[in-house]
Amino acid sequence: MSKQIHLWAFLQGIGFFPTGWRHPRATPEGVFSMDYYARVAKMVEDARFDAIVFGDQLQSRGAGGRTPARLAMPTLDPVSLLMAMAAVTEHVGLVATVSTTYNTPEMLAERFAAMDRISGGRAGWNIVTTAHPDTAPNFGEAELPPKDQRYRHAVDVVAKACELWAAMDKAGPALPQGRPVLVQAGQSPEGRDFAARTAEAIFCPAANIDAGIDFRNDMRHRIAAVGRNPDGVRVMPGLSCVLGGTEEEARANHAAILDMGDVPLAIEYLSESLCCDLTPFDPDAAIPVDAILANTLLPKADVAKSVQPAAEKGTKLGDFAANFMRHPRGHNVFIGTGEQMADMMIEWRDSGACDGFTLQPSYMPGGLEDFVEQVVPVLQQRGRLRREYPGSTLRETLGLSARMREAA
Repeated sequence: MSKQIHLWAFLQGIGFFPTGWRHPRATPEGVFSMDYYARVAKMVEDARFDAIVFGDQLQSRGAGGRTPARLAMPTLDPVSLLMAMAAVTEHVGLVATVSTTYNTPEMLAERFAAMDRISGGRAGWNIVTTAHPDTAPNFGEAELPPKDQRYRHAVDVVAKACELWAAMDKAGPALPQGRPVLVQAGQSPEGRDFAARTAEAIFCPAANIDAGIDFRNDMRHRIAAVGRNPDGVRVMPGLSCVLGGTEEEARANHAAILDMGDVPLAIEYLSESLCCDLTPFDPDAAIPVDAILANTLLPKADVAKSVQPAAEKGTKLGDFAANFMRHPRGHNVFIGTGEQMADMMIEWRDSGACDGFTLQPSYMPGGLEDFVEQVVPVLQQRGRLRREYPGSTLRETLGLSARMREAA
């Protein structure tokens, strides 16, 4: 039997491209309405995706003390959004991102138990430790705990939450899945080790097929090394796309999205991503590396890796920002026809680069509509995407063990 492709829909905010909210088929005002979420949830379920995923942010977006003026990136509470979507769907999974650093095991166990019960066994928990330094003051702390400390704490929190779910399971009525599906998205060595010991599904960036193969092989090795079965973990790299009836049309559609943003907008986006206000600097001058490293709120070593190679090549700030906007967050961006995209997805799956993909629509809801109309039917015709759900729970949809009673 041909390898099935798992599909998740990452529906955060306005879509993948920072210019997407300006697209004529985008409805940025919809992200505050129930009608919008009901519509996209039904669309995802009709296309037989495994799950809908929402991220979370516990801090305001900013660029080193200044909020970008033209980047509409609303982030609403993921659990609330997914519970609203549960009311209008029956099968699609619901994966919420929630931090272990700023929630107690008791709070987490209760929230996800409620999600699992109300949705009939469709809850998933994307486990994060929170990396943005602006979060700490919102919880009465001066700064974040060090990364290694956050991950050690996450291990304890997940273990305790699993104990609480097991206790609920025994006390009855049992949770539909025993516990939610455990998901992880960190890419650091600490994050990969944590995923190897804990995760049942992993969300990651992979800009090309070789990067996907390297990541999945590394994770399977780590998972086996701690005594777990690598076949019991799904690796789901991010994937965005711009489609067209022909390659030329797709490239033109991609160019049109990028053309909706000018250099000042690109610099605002880069500023927000680096947590450092770059708007006072000359776009035609060199990248101000020293100023960035002196003022960024993020770990300086990570930021240096992002900016120094381009600076050493003499890249101008405006050019660097424009290129950064074309390739947000290091994920694969496919540009072509629906048939070509289906070919690419099958090649990645058969080459061992992934178990499926986390689709990040280029803009919402038009980018999602294009994928559902142009790619999903091709995958189904080729026998690579289900036409019906195999059961009622997210575990069944992912092909994972039906119930989990043991602690992580």
